[in-house]
Amino acid sequence: MREIRTIPASLESEAGLLGALLLDGEAINRVPDLTAEAFHSEHHADVFRAIQSLAQQGHPTDVVSVFTEMQAKGRAIELHELHELASYVPSSASIRRYASLVMDTYRLRQLMNAGTDIADLAMTPGHHAAEQIDKAQMLLAKLATVKAKRDPQHINQSLADYLQLLQDMSEGKNPAISTGIGGLDRILNGGLRKGEVFVLGARPKHGKTALSLTMARSIARTHSVLFLSQEMPISQLMHRHTAASGPFDLARILAAKAEDCDMWEAVTAAAHKLGELHLIHDDQCALSLMDIRRKTLQVRRAHGLDVLFIDFLQLMAGAGEENRNRELDIIVNGIKAMAMDLGIAVVLLSQMSRKADEHYARPTMTHLRDSGAIEAAADQIAVLFTDWAHPLSKRLPEFQGYSELEIVAHRNGPQGVIPLEFVGKYQQMGDWIGDVPTRQKTTASAGRGADF
Repeated sequence: MREIRTIPASLESEAGLLGALLLDGEAINRVPDLTAEAFHSEHHADVFRAIQSLAQQGHPTDVVSVFTEMQAKGRAIELHELHELASYVPSSASIRRYASLVMDTYRLRQLMNAGTDIADLAMTPGHHAAEQIDKAQMLLAKLATVKAKRDPQHINQSLADYLQLLQDMSEGKNPAISTGIGGLDRILNGGLRKGEVFVLGARPKHGKTALSLTMARSIARTHSVLFLSQEMPISQLMHRHTAASGPFDLARILAAKAEDCDMWEAVTAAAHKLGELHLIHDDQCALSLMDIRRKTLQVRRAHGLDVLFIDFLQLMAGAGEENRNRELDIIVNGIKAMAMDLGIAVVLLSQMSRKADEHYARPTMTHLRDSGAIEAAADQIAVLFTDWAHPLSKRLPEFQGYSELEIVAHRNGPQGVIPLEFVGKYQQMGDWIGDVPTRQKTTASAGRGADF
């Protein structure tokens, strides 16, 4: 015989929570994430709404005040019912425990509703199973993301928070996460910020993976980093990490000769350095937006997470849309929403079109594949140009190893060009030291090339 199951709810915890709020007018400040929807009893929800309304107006939340408020709003209640709630607990000391129980049962009811929605997805005709499963996983992922709910904020509170932020910054407590690239940090006003998406675009062989790995290693010294590689297996990433950490010639590492004592010594030293980093890799191909959210949540729960790298956008799987541009639009906006929801910074690598190779010049934002979707969602967009990697490069000696990172879009700051050095054999990228080489303006570099 099938077990009879009841809807998850704790009316006793709801009553205890309301009793604590009636006893202590300041207690509601200790449960800022609580909403009326969390109460299973609609009667209890009405009482909470009245308490919340009074508290927001700065009025007392005692029994009589709540009774008067509910009467004015046409909510039926007897005065003795509120007195009974107030007498349910001796003090407000246990309010957080009551609130936790109320929220827990609320989330279980949300899970029930999600289960119903998932069943509806399965029974809806005309859709592929993979598409519906992806939607189902998204529903569950939203439940798994516990985020604080925030009410609209009065400007006085915004000013207080803002002044505190400035004070923290003046004391060296910068909320920005340094990339390890000095020139980039200066333009980004200190580095990456949580809730924002930094897009890095380049043609193949120009060093976008090398730059992103350089940033990841630097950030991972003090922050938790997840690097999602859809192009290279983890073994190849480790080759590059090891070469850069030496530094040691990548070709000798790849050869891995038993008699190469210098190589083994360098690898051992690099292993010690790399082992101290808060860096996690994943090399699954064709990630969907749901895959990324699931992996991100997994790492966030286990290790904490500050910065997510995705290499690269165009390799991601879609969500069943017939139009690829529409798919990427959904993906990019989903990544931005995830960055804000989870409070992480995202570095999103992007491929550039072949048109960027047609002229000897730095690429522009229009060379980004599906640039419309990217431009709308990104907080910063940077394009990387390595002189010797361009098919039309004259490979002049002064430009050997010379790269340029141009910030072509910046929601909250300046644009500009950052000179970089790319040492290919070490897979290292960093600030260019010394005089910046200059190019002669030519008619072949028409238009955009005049910026050189």
